[in-house]
Amino acid sequence: MFYYTYKTTNLKNEKYYYGRHSAKRLRNSYLGSGVAIKIAIKKYGKACFSKEIINIFLTYDESVADEICIVTK
Repeated sequence: MFYYTYKTTNLKNEKYYYGRHSAKRLRNSYLGSGVAIKIAIKKYGKACFSKEIINIFLTYDESVADEICIVTK
């Protein structure tokens, strides 16, 4: 299992969303699950978003700590 933090960017308006996720594969179609990102994906379509993996971790707790650090900045 991979645990990672990521940044999803809306290519139309350059708004971005930070988050963390866990998955069996790093390359997947997951863009985020927050209310704002879901509304934006519905409005613009998945093709208008890019996802950048920021850090990869061995444990869930490490990914949570990194997300807190990123969001706090």
